[in-house]
Amino acid sequence: MLRYIIKVALYFAILLFFMAVGWLPEAAILLMLAAAAVLAAVNTLIRPLLVVVALPFNIITLGIASVFANLLCLVIASAIMGGAMTAGFWIMLLTAFVIMLADDGIRLVRQAIKRKRAAV
Repeated sequence: MLRYIIKVALYFAILLFFMAVGWLPEAAILLMLAAAAVLAAVNTLIRPLLVVVALPFNIITLGIASVFANLLCLVIASAIMGGAMTAGFWIMLLTAFVIMLADDGIRLVRQAIKRKRAAV
């Protein structure tokens, strides 16, 4: 549950940043918080399946297919939210890439904490 809350907070910050820069449409703060929660749920539930399906393409493209799996998750979450995160293709692709980097950062921090606990 804590992992989900951390993802929601991180996605909320990313969405707010993209909205503040003007790359995502203006929306209410609660709507962006709900969009972050839906995006975290989609990334938690659907993204692992997309990564497994995209595995052959990931091998061929040296991992670029993962960005498109994230993009598809972003499009699904946007559709669930009624288009709250709708933007052009390149903005959505950039958002998906930033979210992928944030997820990787969370994973690295979690692994470092596990190693530190194991060493103690």
